[in-house]
Amino acid sequence: MKLHPQHANLLLFDLLNQEEGIVHFSTTRVGGVSRGPFASLNTGNFSDDSPLNIHENRQRIARMLYTPVENFIIPHQTHGNRVLTVDADFLCLHQTEAVEALYGMDAVVTNQQGVFLCVTTADCVPMLLYDKGNKAIAAIHAGWKGTVGLIVENCLREMERQYGTSAGDLIVGMGPAISQQHYEVGDELVEAFQEAGFDLSERAVSYREPSSGKWHIDLTEINRRELIRLGVPESQVEISGLCTFEREELFFSARRQTIHSGRMLTGIKLEVRG
Repeated sequence: MKLHPQHANLLLFDLLNQEEGIVHFSTTRVGGVSRGPFASLNTGNFSDDSPLNIHENRQRIARMLYTPVENFIIPHQTHGNRVLTVDADFLCLHQTEAVEALYGMDAVVTNQQGVFLCVTTADCVPMLLYDKGNKAIAAIHAGWKGTVGLIVENCLREMERQYGTSAGDLIVGMGPAISQQHYEVGDELVEAFQEAGFDLSERAVSYREPSSGKWHIDLTEINRRELIRLGVPESQVEISGLCTFEREELFFSARRQTIHSGRMLTGIKLEVRG
């Protein structure tokens, strides 16, 4: 993952950047108008930040990407495992109806051109998927609850149903998220993963810190292994390697900032073909 060549407050995945016909991005916290703990490029609606600041921040991102801010489709995430298909009927909905349809969705998929599918994060794993064979895209917000609820599998199955997607054709970017070192969790969370069928036996996925007795899990690695289990080639999955907790100058972190945290925005669009 690297900085955008024109806009230093946006990040790009190397793998997705090599593909024609798509535009994508992942924001940092730099370059907005918000203040205090939300300084400065906060894009998360559901915080104590001023709605006017959030709107202006989103407008700034839209201008960088030469698109109307209305072309951002941003679900109201609830740490669940539901997937919304954005089709031609959805794009015709009144704004109020669209907001209702997006409530409780933590992943969105489409083959419609010209709209950015987005997710907001501040420690959870943002994922962008591109089906290069069938020209379809997806954006996933994977927190621990969504991961346990198999949101990655749900999303891939929905793409398969809607567009005939094969996992082998997917290019995936996994954005900045909290690292294993800083993601301390309790026994009950580890048990939830195990009950859902996840293998946490390897240190690369989880370990118990001897001094504290607390577990540390790698949410990015767990989701990467899910993608591979479902058939995505390992070489077609890119991990940012950036920790939202450590890099305070670049990212918001709910774990570091508690409830007073902004949100980054990660999105992908199919360009309009002539």
